[in-house]
Amino acid sequence: MKRLFLVFFSGLWIAVLLTHATAQFPPAPGTGPGLAETIEAIDSARVTTRILYVTAHPDDESAAALTYLARGLHADVALLSITRGEGGQNALGPEQAPQLGLIRTQELLAATRGYGVKLFFTRAPDFGFSKTAEETEKVWGDQVLEDMVRVIRTFRPNIVINHWGGVHSGHGHHQASGLLTPKAVQLAADATYKLSAVSDPVTDFPAATPWGNEMPVVILDLERGSDNPKGYVLPLDEASPLYGKTWREIGIDAFTNHHTQGISGFLNSPFLKRPISLIREDGGKFDPDTLARTIRTIGGEADGSGCKAKAVLCPRLKATEDQIAEARSAALALDWQRASQLLASAAENIATQIQLAAVNSHQVLDPLANDLAGVQRRLERALTLAAGVEIAVQADRGELVPGELFSVTVMTRCRREAGCRLSAMELIMPGGKQEIVSDSQGGAFHFSVKVSAPTPTPRVLDELFGDPAPLAYVRQSVAIGGYKFYARQPVTYIHSTSTQVDRVPLRIVPAYTLSVEPTQAIEVLSKKRTPLDVLLKVHSYATQPGKVSVGLDIPKGWTSTKPVTMEFSGAGDQYAKLTVTPPDKLAPGNYTIAAYAMRDAEKFDTSLEPLPSLPTQLWSEPAQCVMHAFEINVPDSLRVGYITAEGEPIPQALQRLGIWVETLDAQALAFSDLSKYDAIVVGVRAYELRPELAGANQRLLDYVSNGGTLVVQYNRDFVWDKLQPAPYPAKIGNPTPRITDENSPVKFLKLDDPLLNRPNKITLEDFKGWVQERGLYFWSQFDPKYTPLLAMNDPGENDLNGALVYTRYGKGTYIYTGIAFFRQLPEGVPGAYRLFVNLLSASRGR
Repeated sequence: MKRLFLVFFSGLWIAVLLTHATAQFPPAPGTGPGLAETIEAIDSARVTTRILYVTAHPDDESAAALTYLARGLHADVALLSITRGEGGQNALGPEQAPQLGLIRTQELLAATRGYGVKLFFTRAPDFGFSKTAEETEKVWGDQVLEDMVRVIRTFRPNIVINHWGGVHSGHGHHQASGLLTPKAVQLAADATYKLSAVSDPVTDFPAATPWGNEMPVVILDLERGSDNPKGYVLPLDEASPLYGKTWREIGIDAFTNHHTQGISGFLNSPFLKRPISLIREDGGKFDPDTLARTIRTIGGEADGSGCKAKAVLCPRLKATEDQIAEARSAALALDWQRASQLLASAAENIATQIQLAAVNSHQVLDPLANDLAGVQRRLERALTLAAGVEIAVQADRGELVPGELFSVTVMTRCRREAGCRLSAMELIMPGGKQEIVSDSQGGAFHFSVKVSAPTPTPRVLDELFGDPAPLAYVRQSVAIGGYKFYARQPVTYIHSTSTQVDRVPLRIVPAYTLSVEPTQAIEVLSKKRTPLDVLLKVHSYATQPGKVSVGLDIPKGWTSTKPVTMEFSGAGDQYAKLTVTPPDKLAPGNYTIAAYAMRDAEKFDTSLEPLPSLPTQLWSEPAQCVMHAFEINVPDSLRVGYITAEGEPIPQALQRLGIWVETLDAQALAFSDLSKYDAIVVGVRAYELRPELAGANQRLLDYVSNGGTLVVQYNRDFVWDKLQPAPYPAKIGNPTPRITDENSPVKFLKLDDPLLNRPNKITLEDFKGWVQERGLYFWSQFDPKYTPLLAMNDPGENDLNGALVYTRYGKGTYIYTGIAFFRQLPEGVPGAYRLFVNLLSASRGR
């Protein structure tokens, strides 16, 4: 069964009418408070079409299409990514699994802000590459459909774009996404389909006709694989009249936020420049005008009724649309008084129609009222920008400890000519009882807040929103003309060092956290037991003095030094070294050494550290060291040079075995004496990510020829097949050979080969307990001078023999392996360790 790394992120969708940026922090292009953004917001207030774009992973989306739909046509667009991408690769740093999912979530959030769209997820895990839709749907289970239905009922789209519709080959996640999307749309409109966890009357009990009868949901497939598509071709290469770039260029600028996926290396790819078209899944005729229905079509004009059915509503909607058009002209003339008055009047008109629709409807959510509410939200955003309403809010701390106070300062400004009337400011912390004291002086509001409750448990729906919930936000009533609305802004903290300034969200943290070093250790069972020093950094987030007792919870039969006492005068760090010793009789397995800090009866046992690739994000996990106990033979004084490109964890894993590892930079590759190494390892994707490596390749081959061992881990096909860096011909090919089933059977092709026998005898037992996959980017074709050692296959497929291949070259050994050691070694898989040590020891074994 797959070992799944399910990422849990909670969020609460609060409509924020103001931009998140301030003068100190320039906003993403097109998302600030300038004239172009104001005109864009006014244009968007006229359009009522809601479009949901569904895909499988972050970076699957068509950036150009989303940008055109949202910022060119001004539709209300949302992206639903079924997974958070935690099963993929990381070209940026060492993070894998849930940590990578957190980073890719932030990357997609940054990208969608540039596209101008909202973001949703489901709780489905990205468990790595899958070859079939059947496997994917089995792993995802019924929950993915339920989550998709919940998102659809929340957003209530008129159009759903099925990014992977009609795709029946390639990645199983893509295929499943294409198959599940129309099912989810059908279930969302079925009033008899009830969700398992009732949490919201709108999403759990939809109206019998949740979108109304005037425009049923249309599902469109995306065509992007042809230079001459058959569907409606989107004009992506037309220039925006506001920004001077094409929609494709604006979208690609935002798309580059997918840093972990190495997107910047593909910006010149012809694939990104191909035409993109939309085609109805049901084969019917597609009307492009439905992509941008305007306000007056709510009254029935679009269906040819001539407003007879809504004779009272139609002229009012037409008048509202005319007011918006006039407001646009006024804004372009910089007549902010006129623009603000017109937008306020339009919003007041729509608010009146919402009240009338609610009175006349007996449904939980009336389709007409829902459409009008969307218009009202967009009008309020346009009015906020036109009136120059800006709330500047800042907390004095970023990390909040329950029971302690923090302060917030807020100031509001508005264009004088807009005539804003501002009420008292409110600070709101959803989900828990807080003590809030406020006062105002000198035009600023000051709040003193005591955090009296931990972060509330999120609802299911909260987990599906892409934008993280603000822990606290301020709200102020703004009146312009006869219209009153609320302006909201999240409370944030400015974190600064001598070289970096970041605006970060508030977060509730424990009073004390612990960092453990090492987080992993290896005990070789055949060796004498030796004490292990566990180094602890205890961080106090508490601003008040406190005393804690710091110690270790150890397995039964182990021994440890006594806990130590630490006294803190406030926030800060203190350090301790404790020692543990395992018993002489130790069974193979994984053993947890858990660190803790006790304050009276309260126990703290959490590690909270910034992610290396995204330091503004704190990663929370148990403060512990895991000891992997197994048998392994490691040659004495083994010296390894490592060419890493992704910050991969293998060098640290080898050091746990006592192997001397030195990372090789560009200078070392060009000039150092390579003969001092028993083996040199080329890391994952190094030929792609280390530009100097191709020029140093001959030095590496000379090193092998003179008696060294070169272990080359997987590289992607488009780089490998072009460079051909191996001593004899070898290709990966396309589709790329890989084994996605981590439990797939393994066959030995040359049982007596030294690489399978020295210094460790490799057996089938060594391939048990693996995670996510066997490997990827195997060789598919190679010269007869190479010797393949293993064969393996996914269910129903033929054997692949390119996972581990070697050749004698001169006096040394050249090895290529696509085996996913970068996943197995951090998980402490004993067989993977034994096999990798054998590869490193090839020169020692002769």
